Amino acid sequence: MSAPEPQLDRVQQRQYARFERMGLSCRAMPGGQTLLVSLPTAAAPFESPAGPLSIERILFATVGADQIKCLRPRPMFNLPLLDIRRCADTATIESVIRQAWRDRTRELRETGRTLRNLGIEVGVIEGGSLLAFPISGESPERPVLMHSLDEAILPTAGPLAGHRLAGIEERVIDVSGRLDSASDLDMLIGSRLQELGRIATAREAELRKPRLVVREATVFTGPLLSSPPLASPSPPSPLAPNDPIGEGTTREPKVLLVGARLLENAALRDELKRQGYRIATARSETEALMRLASMTPDLVLSQYGLGRSDGATFVQALRTLPGIVRIPVVLLDDVHHQSRQDAARAVGAAGYVIEPVEATRFVTRLHKIAASPGDRRFTRYAGRLAARLAGQTRPCVATEIGRGGFFIATGAAVDEANETRCEITLPEMQRSLAFVGEILYRSELQGVDRQGVGVRIREISPEDEAALIAYVTLRARQA
Repeated sequence: MSAPEPQLDRVQQRQYARFERMGLSCRAMPGGQTLLVSLPTAAAPFESPAGPLSIERILFATVGADQIKCLRPRPMFNLPLLDIRRCADTATIESVIRQAWRDRTRELRETGRTLRNLGIEVGVIEGGSLLAFPISGESPERPVLMHSLDEAILPTAGPLAGHRLAGIEERVIDVSGRLDSASDLDMLIGSRLQELGRIATAREAELRKPRLVVREATVFTGPLLSSPPLASPSPPSPLAPNDPIGEGTTREPKVLLVGARLLENAALRDELKRQGYRIATARSETEALMRLASMTPDLVLSQYGLGRSDGATFVQALRTLPGIVRIPVVLLDDVHHQSRQDAARAVGAAGYVIEPVEATRFVTRLHKIAASPGDRRFTRYAGRLAARLAGQTRPCVATEIGRGGFFIATGAAVDEANETRCEITLPEMQRSLAFVGEILYRSELQGVDRQGVGVRIREISPEDEAALIAYVTLRARQA
């Protein structure tokens, strides 16, 4: 086993030594605040609703000094955070994981039994970690997913194929206390599908509306990097904006709300929208981590109490995600607890706030947190990706890649005062992505690929954002 990496904080240095004594293989994640640990398991299978599941090894991440989050194999990801503070060896860590798996399996079996008693034909997927049943009249290959009787998750394919949705939260239906028969569930699903159809149609119509023209701009002619060489024998046509943009536009920051209480706070949500925020939501820590696997918010607002987890633990779990160093998280609590405030400060939360809040004043204060650069938020990975900037007649190269933006090496003059359309090729993903970027700074350092501009992503489609995060995740695993 190699020596611990120097960027580990003191807590994780102790954790590293602890796992080393147990004979486990582990390595540090960027930022030094969590470890990835590989745990070999005993031969006994994990019983599931789908039958015995053979697992030879479990990959988990440390969360603070006492907890872990199982990451792989995929069925294990659906387990909650687990407390291992009393575990002195690998056998007791495995015992904690197996008990959590048994609890999860028991809940799934009870949920499946209830659904079958209602006349719903339900199956299991992902190694028995999720329940699935078809939408009435649709292919069974596009099922609704459930892991408890509280929520149902609609598929992206089938009736929702081709619709522009904001994220997974729009596909989640709250079914708690509403299931008296299979027809009740059919009606809930049908009503939600119709509602999402109307929402998507309105959203697409809004996107087609012309924007205010602030300065002259040519018309974007579409992707120009279907073949991604770094140089071309003949000069390509300049890349130009699809929608006219300029100094008159403002960046709309993204905020992720975590916890049922915040989702139901209409005053807060309305004020966030009024002040220009785009909102994504998650009801639990697990759902929030799933959301963050395909989108990168500027700010996270979370309840401190998150069922089996808590806000301080969530802050640490967030930083285990590939490419993330520090995204500001504000924790809201219904009653002041000094121990919780101390824990929030210890894990580096951006704030600990007692509810209720005065929405207008609170959201105004959030602007400073979302806009302030503060500490580095994302890991940057070195690379050489073919890139294009609006108005430039020759290709350039993205030499630093992160979830929040790029450094694009170019000797050409670029207007730093405005946004620009950019396009980056991701060869490993066999696709390119396009986005509107803000020019944050220009480097005039001499040397190969040292001249260029730092570009922060301002607007990007959900599909392109998910592709970028998948690429960053790949690079993190290779690092």
